[in-house]
Amino acid sequence: MTIDQGIETTEWYFKQLRLNKIQKIIFQESWKGDSYIEIANNFSYDIGYVTDSGSKLWQLLSELIGEKVTKKNFQLVLEQYRSNIHDGKTEFFQKSVTEPISYATLNAGECQDWGEAIDVSFFCGRTAELVSLKQWIVDDRCRLIVLLGMGGIGKTALAVKCATQIQEEFECIVWKSLRNSPSVLSLLTEIILFLSGGLQEVETLETVEQQISSLIELLRSKRCLLILDNAESILQSGQQSGHYRDDYEGYGQLLRRVADERHQSCVILTSREKPVGLTAREGKTLPVRSLQLSGLSQLEAKSILQAKGLTSEQLGIDQLVQCYAGNPLALKISATTIQSVYDGNVSKFLQQGTIVFGDIWDLLDQQFNRLSDIEKQVMYRLAANRNCLTLQELQKDISPKVSNRELLEALEFLQQRSLVERQQTLFIPHPVIREYIAETLILNAYLLEKEIHEP
Repeated sequence: MTIDQGIETTEWYFKQLRLNKIQKIIFQESWKGDSYIEIANNFSYDIGYVTDSGSKLWQLLSELIGEKVTKKNFQLVLEQYRSNIHDGKTEFFQKSVTEPISYATLNAGECQDWGEAIDVSFFCGRTAELVSLKQWIVDDRCRLIVLLGMGGIGKTALAVKCATQIQEEFECIVWKSLRNSPSVLSLLTEIILFLSGGLQEVETLETVEQQISSLIELLRSKRCLLILDNAESILQSGQQSGHYRDDYEGYGQLLRRVADERHQSCVILTSREKPVGLTAREGKTLPVRSLQLSGLSQLEAKSILQAKGLTSEQLGIDQLVQCYAGNPLALKISATTIQSVYDGNVSKFLQQGTIVFGDIWDLLDQQFNRLSDIEKQVMYRLAANRNCLTLQELQKDISPKVSNRELLEALEFLQQRSLVERQQTLFIPHPVIREYIAETLILNAYLLEKEIHEP
């Protein structure tokens, strides 16, 4: 069999068997005569991963062809079957298409648990962010990536979109939502059972450390993509950003070990706040990275509004995008109200003067209630002043007085939560945040006055 015939046959197998990327590489490079060690070195893979993937490839071909296929004999076996096909002695092509392949032999496409992942069939923008994530995950082989941003900014959608675009790079994909705050033991149990195909005896793993060790071994033996969504649910509210809730410190152990220990998988974490202990581990050339999401650009935001039925060229569209700082969820909510109440007229909606209402209020309320007392004080001062404030001006305004260290930490956390923007040495809240805080102060004053005058 010539190399051209071999490539033709290989391409046919790729189409029919849905081989993943590493299996395609092993097939092609083994055809050239390269060893597993050479393949691992040439493509920057772990030797154990290459060996294991090769074993599964030959097992898959053995089942389909009906005789034992190995790295040493696969060319001869394929040549014989190609000859038999031309001589009419076998119906291998028809057999492989019509007969089912056992679930256990399939790879990437089948070892996937998307859990509560959302539908991203309509996805706008984030081109630069997707390029960065793919670079970090596929080329740089990052072990842990944290997607940060305020509620509704699109962290979950970006994680889903990225995962679907690079799924062929992985043997297994697991999506888990932390929205309902599962215990770390229950989460680890589910993931370990799935990745091990139910073969791991998790009942013998009595401690969090033992379960984490078991998971790390699985992340070493397979190239897995694990996405943990809504991580803010396991973090404390009303405290400094990023501290774990009581009884959830095990998540900190999990993330630290995923970040520190050698393996060939990647964990993506989405959160409104960065968990403590990760900042010192991340860097541009390190295997831990974080990506802070800001709002969509004017053009991207207009695409969302247009999909909701608003004309992208009408008066007030640009102002609407600016009011919500390009937050996709806030724009979708406001667009629905504009359509149903203002007959699609953006200018009329803006003229009535209220941009914080309904689900947008709830979204900001959830975010604001997570702040510490000093963070709330900073937000109140910034919202009350129509101009941008410097660090020194904030220091004078805040009462009771706080140290420079406390103020710097508060500003850093507020920027991480996407509630405050820094323009050189000045700090300013987004317009929608400013209005929310103003409305909150008015509401609190009303409730206080009502309480005083009630008998």
